[in-house]
Amino acid sequence: MSDDLTLFDLPAPQPSPAASRSDRGRAGYRYARSVTAEVTVQRIPLLLDTAVQAFDDGTMIDIGEVDADDEAPDTREQIGSDPAAALGWLLDPTDGMWPLLETGSATVREVDIDTSEVSPARYQVRWTVTIQLRDVVAFRRVATDACPAEDIAARAEIAESLAAAWQRAAPPFAPLHRIPGITWSPVEAIVAHVPAR
Repeated sequence: MSDDLTLFDLPAPQPSPAASRSDRGRAGYRYARSVTAEVTVQRIPLLLDTAVQAFDDGTMIDIGEVDADDEAPDTREQIGSDPAAALGWLLDPTDGMWPLLETGSATVREVDIDTSEVSPARYQVRWTVTIQLRDVVAFRRVATDACPAEDIAARAEIAESLAAAWQRAAPPFAPLHRIPGITWSPVEAIVAHVPAR
């Protein structure tokens, strides 16, 4: 008896097409944009000093007593000595998103920052902003206003894709522009629907 069953093999499943409706965005739904960049700290003292200055200038909220036996470094000490902590302190993932927030087209629901050392003075920085979409038309209007009138292809993409609209309305790597003493290169910026829990 032959082991050759190729006559009865099922055809390979076709990949399912991407759901275009969810790509367009829906009011009330949550979406997350995860951005990753490779960062090289070229002037470590400048980065650390800027982070400490930002800490000193910031508003502090007392959340209770601190355990006197806790030997972990305090926040100020950590950002003044650790470039990864300084990067995390100075990074504002919502930088560039204010036009979207001011129109009421979206509200920020969650922000997450992760900084990991790749090698001395080189870091991978990843941040995620989760929004709840409130007004799709207003969201796209902010994106279209940021797009040159003659760029017909980009405008068409904004109309079809929430990801394209978000990337145009709020440049994904804007949070890195104000951090001194670094150079950076983009890795990726991904927008995805966050299913309800």
